[in-house]
Amino acid sequence: MALEERQPPTDPVAYHGRQGKLTDWWSATTGTLVVCGSKRRTYVATELDFDPAVSRFAGEPVELHWEQGRIRHRWRPDFITLTRDRARQAVVLTPNKLGPQWHERLAALREVAGQAGWRVQLRTVPHGVRRDNLLLVADYRQPVVCDDAHEQTLLAAFRRPRPLHEGIAASGVPDLLGFDHVYRLIWRRRLHIDWDRPLLPTSPAWTAKGRR
Repeated sequence: MALEERQPPTDPVAYHGRQGKLTDWWSATTGTLVVCGSKRRTYVATELDFDPAVSRFAGEPVELHWEQGRIRHRWRPDFITLTRDRARQAVVLTPNKLGPQWHERLAALREVAGQAGWRVQLRTVPHGVRRDNLLLVADYRQPVVCDDAHEQTLLAAFRRPRPLHEGIAASGVPDLLGFDHVYRLIWRRRLHIDWDRPLLPTSPAWTAKGRR
């Protein structure tokens, strides 16, 4: 069953019952909305969307049920993904506190994964500068028809590392249009940046073939 294409069996609730914003993430990878039960999940959905190894993913599309003695449990892994090499993964967000309940749930998931042939991937929620940079370029993830000549000119301008504003000026593409194109090229991984530093007009960027 293509779990990575399914919607949650019921409406999600805020992450671990805490106050959260229920939202959907429009995925550039799939061209569909991915259900996220919290802002934390939205941040991870951004990373999954940016990950070239992921071909499809869905939020909470499966619910696990098991019993321990007389106690019945149920849990939904945060995401199910399908990778480019056709492997299915259950993606789980690492909580801020690793309590016994979480370890029990993870053990149950790993047992199911072993029988189903899934991988289990633990992900921390992106934060700080990397998250801010990722959210910035993610605003340019929508498919837009870009002038091929502009794109090639910009890529040529960044064959060596140089600040964004300098490369755009050298390309001859107007500033506003140039920055739009550059952010889209970063999202598509055609241009590289230092993800540990704030993405500013003065930040250096370079092509995949350029030297850092």
